[in-house]
Amino acid sequence: MSDWNNLLNSINKKVIGIINSNNDSFSGDGIYKNKDKLTQLLSIASNNGIKIIDVGCVSTKPGFKDVNYEEEFTRLNFFLDNYDGAFRLSIDTMNKDIAKYALDNNFEILNDVSGFKDPGMIELAVEKSSKIILVHTHPDASHIQEKMEFKDVVQEVKAQLEIKINYLISKGIKESQISIDPGLGFGKTMRDSEILFKNLDVFCFGFPLVVGYSKKKFTEILNMTNYQLYTHCIDSGAALVRLHIAS
Repeated sequence: MSDWNNLLNSINKKVIGIINSNNDSFSGDGIYKNKDKLTQLLSIASNNGIKIIDVGCVSTKPGFKDVNYEEEFTRLNFFLDNYDGAFRLSIDTMNKDIAKYALDNNFEILNDVSGFKDPGMIELAVEKSSKIILVHTHPDASHIQEKMEFKDVVQEVKAQLEIKINYLISKGIKESQISIDPGLGFGKTMRDSEILFKNLDVFCFGFPLVVGYSKKKFTEILNMTNYQLYTHCIDSGAALVRLHIAS
C-alpha cells in the first residue's frame, strides 16, 4: 500500500468524510440498515470532492456501550454490501479482527481511537503495511473517555504522541505509515480540547496531522463558524480534517 505522502499528494480536498454504520451515533447520522441514507452521504461526499471515507461501526460518544464482534462485523458488512467503491477507505475500530477484515476488503487506513494499545493491532499494521491514524490517548487511561488531568495539555499530549510513535517504529511500523491525531474530546475536558485546538501547529512535527473536531461539544465554546474551524485547521498545518459529511 502507498504511504501517506502518496495519498495526500493524490487528493485536492483535505477532508476525511465520516460515515457511521451504526444506529447510535452521537451525531445522529448513522446509516445502518438505511441504504438510501448511505447513498445520499456518499453522493454528497463525491459532489464535494471528498476522496477519503472513514467508516466507524461502533459509537465512541461519552457513555458509549461496547459492541461485540458479531454486531460490529454485521454493521461493517452492511456498508460493504451497499458501497459503490469510489473512495479511499479508512476503518475506525479498536478491534483487530474487524481491522483485518476491513484491510482484506480494500480499506487502507487504520484509525484506532484507543491509540494502538492492542499489540495485535500494531502487528496487523506491520503485516499489511497499512497507513495508520495514531489518536492520542493518555497512557494511564483505562478507557478512551476517562477524563485525565493535564498540567500542560499541549506539551504533554505532544510528548505522549512522540513516545508512542517511537514505540510503534520499534515494533516495525514505518514512519511513512504514521499520521497523528491529538484526540480532541477523548479523555480531555472541553477546556483541554479548546487549548489543543488553538495550538494545532505544535503537532506538525514531521507526520501528517489529522484533526477531528466535527460536532464535538468543545466547539461550542470557540465561537467559530464551521468554515472558520476548518480554515483554522488547514492554516495550522493539518493534512486532513475529519468531518461529518452532512455537516
